[in-house]
Amino acid sequence: SPSVSCCCYVCADARDSIAKVAYGRVFRWIVCKINELLAEKVDPEVELSEIGILDIFGFENFAVNRFEQLCINLANEQLQHFFNHHIFQLEQAAYKEEELPWETITFKNNEPILKLLLAKPLGLLSLLDEQSAFPQATDKTFVDKLNSSFKGNSHFEPGRGRVLGFSIIHYAGKVQYSAGGFLEKNRDTLPANVRGLFINSVTPLLSFSLQDIAHQPLAVLWLAGLLIFLCPGQHSLMMLMERMYSANPHFVRCIKPNSQKEPGVVDSQVVLLQLRYNGLLETIRIRRDGFSWRPSFQEFAER
Repeated sequence: SPSVSCCCYVCADARDSIAKVAYGRVFRWIVCKINELLAEKVDPEVELSEIGILDIFGFENFAVNRFEQLCINLANEQLQHFFNHHIFQLEQAAYKEEELPWETITFKNNEPILKLLLAKPLGLLSLLDEQSAFPQATDKTFVDKLNSSFKGNSHFEPGRGRVLGFSIIHYAGKVQYSAGGFLEKNRDTLPANVRGLFINSVTPLLSFSLQDIAHQPLAVLWLAGLLIFLCPGQHSLMMLMERMYSANPHFVRCIKPNSQKEPGVVDSQVVLLQLRYNGLLETIRIRRDGFSWRPSFQEFAER
């Protein structure tokens, strides 16, 4: 009967919510425990310098791309913007300050893409939250809202044919996203009664891991899992970016030699495409034309 079928779907959603949250929380506990063991003799009142390593190849474009891929590609858009800021904007500002003869190097600025995704109240994620708040909304009404809101935007393309989806022209290329499940994943929360069972569990790890969880969408918690190494505690992409902008960054850009993941094979077109969309060709030029070796005045005088 319809009522039994509906009940099965609710149970399945609750089961999936439990699995996702339990996995994420236990993973975070393992990382925190490792940190405690490695730093057990450190005076907690002494402020230590930090070296953070963000290891992420990043950009994803599969045969079918869902909400998870959008989250990952959003993180990569932010990281690419961070890279542009430090390599191009700050570098050229330093050259002008040193009064070097300089012609500004143009680069591919991805701010319009970030605005499309993050702007309030008419960015993609804001519209997703808006639709998620309407009980009668569906993935189709969400896509219809995107199509009407972003009509004419050069970084957005409506889905073609009968496919329920849309395409985003990212800094690294166009990705077609399947919109099925977007609202469900954005609404997905751990039921209060299930959270209570976890907290009152006789297993200390389960009880501890759920103490500070609020009714957050699992999409946020999932994205937090992506950034867990750099942002323990209250996780968010914005917190990660704030920490990175306050740091002194060094970049190691990895290039994938081929799309088949085969050893000993270098596809020159695949490599060239990555060099272009990552901005590495412009990076080489700006460092070559400026000054890549920067000794202090004292070091220079001694030599």
